[in-house]
Amino acid sequence: MTDDRWLCGFATLAEKTDNFKDKPDHVALLAAGLIGEAGSVVSELKKKRRERAAYPVYREKMIEEVGDFLWYFVRLAAVVAPGLLEELEIPDKVVLPAADGPQLTGHLDFGAAVGEVLAAVSVSKNDDMRKLLGRVWALLTVISNDADICLRDAAGRNTAKTGSRWPDEKRYAPLFDDAFPVEEQLPRRLQVDFLERARGPNRAVILRCNNINFGDRLTDNIEDPDGYRYHDIFHFAYAVHLGWSPVVRALMRTKRKSNSKVDEAQDGARAGIIEEAVSAVVFSRAKRLKFFDDLDHVDLDLLKTIKEFVEGFEVEAVPLWQWETAILDGYRVFRSLCAGPGGRVMLDLGTRQLTYAPHAASDDQQRPPSTSRGAR
Repeated sequence: MTDDRWLCGFATLAEKTDNFKDKPDHVALLAAGLIGEAGSVVSELKKKRRERAAYPVYREKMIEEVGDFLWYFVRLAAVVAPGLLEELEIPDKVVLPAADGPQLTGHLDFGAAVGEVLAAVSVSKNDDMRKLLGRVWALLTVISNDADICLRDAAGRNTAKTGSRWPDEKRYAPLFDDAFPVEEQLPRRLQVDFLERARGPNRAVILRCNNINFGDRLTDNIEDPDGYRYHDIFHFAYAVHLGWSPVVRALMRTKRKSNSKVDEAQDGARAGIIEEAVSAVVFSRAKRLKFFDDLDHVDLDLLKTIKEFVEGFEVEAVPLWQWETAILDGYRVFRSLCAGPGGRVMLDLGTRQLTYAPHAASDDQQRPPSTSRGAR
């Protein structure tokens, strides 16, 4: 792909991740996505003008939003105006932006032009699409230049994101602690019993491994019980599918002490707090979705939010599809634990498998030893 034909190459890659193309309202969905992303682009300028110097992430946000807009643009153009992408004038670099910054009028003109495309789609008037999309492209090049953004870079950012979410081949990233001594590795195989017991008017969950209780006895800590007492399963799911869990490392005493930098930055209290925060944010969304029952995916916005949470930690290198797998598999077992109640969970980091088995009715687990190790 030559430098001036990168747009056509991006369009080819975008087609591979178009999950709308088999739907009867394909064009309408692409148009809806186009106007939605255009709104996000205009909104970023609004935030910049409102917050001024207090909004330092403007350019980074614009790169992502413009990249997302480009995805819908090239897909719609390929469907309703074949050959247009080859004809568009593509800027090869960013010229010096205006000294007074991006202009609101340019963004409003851009939004209005996208609105005209949407109106034409709504009445199936494809004759004017080449002209309308051409005007959208011309205005996009202006506002991206004002934001000091190279369109090719924005397209590359989008390709990396979609590849992280929908790769051609799903291959797990290596475990982060492979090079460390075995005593500093997350257990490659582990069997954990989740035992539910009465705790006054509430229910508490105890973790038990090798006939030893460990961790804290957890309740739901909320007026309306919702099963969060079983949330440690999410940390175990992260360990299996991400190769990462500062919380499990603390529970199992496998911090990487041989490397003080890793021990401090990746296995310390802050990393554990971040992990707990991610679990809480996902749980809040999951409650509104029947804990992902009958769902085979996690929405992209939630995955993007998680990536922002973990920025600066080793797990930020893990692709989005692994996060999705960890969440869905963790909630699969979570639902079983709530229904059990409790049960036995087997972790296998070698095969990346998380397995649930109910406790046998005859199991003598009513009086577990009081010993508790590895408090959080």
